Amino acid sequence: MTASAPLAFATALAPQLTARSWAIGGSALLHRLGLAAAPDRLELVTTAADFAAMAQTLAEQARDISPDPHPDYAPRHFARFETADGLQIELVAEMAIRLERGVFRWPFDATAIEPADGLPWCCIEDWALLYRLLGDAESAALLDGYLDEHGIGRPDRLADFLDARYPETALEPLPDWWPWDE
Repeated sequence: MTASAPLAFATALAPQLTARSWAIGGSALLHRLGLAAAPDRLELVTTAADFAAMAQTLAEQARDISPDPHPDYAPRHFARFETADGLQIELVAEMAIRLERGVFRWPFDATAIEPADGLPWCCIEDWALLYRLLGDAESAALLDGYLDEHGIGRPDRLADFLDARYPETALEPLPDWWPWDE
């Protein structure tokens, strides 16, 4: 895989963040799996405890262009940065998605990180479920196909989502890769 601008930025950033819990998700994850073209932005996830330090590190390399809060999302912390060459980096901690009945809070922590290619990545299973809630059917379908072919590697992450009250309606119909009958 040729390093795209977002992945090159993440690779350069990683040594500055060794003491932090963080991971790459979103379009860069799809790209790493060979499911999408090179990403045009970098989506980073961290914990609430590490958000301020990570945001400070990013602010030293890019300007803060954080938008007003999105009506469907309720993260505890969110920031968007842009480098001098136009690369956008999104940083989120304690991602939450507003639903018809309540809010789903993504249970991201250090156990949700999968190292690969010298970088910390979000678990595939997490994003397969998140894309459903985010209404991104195309990305969800890409990850469904990947998990159908390769199987799930982290059933514990699925259990974490269920423990966090992931809405059953988002799993209707159950994807083929789902490991349990119910």
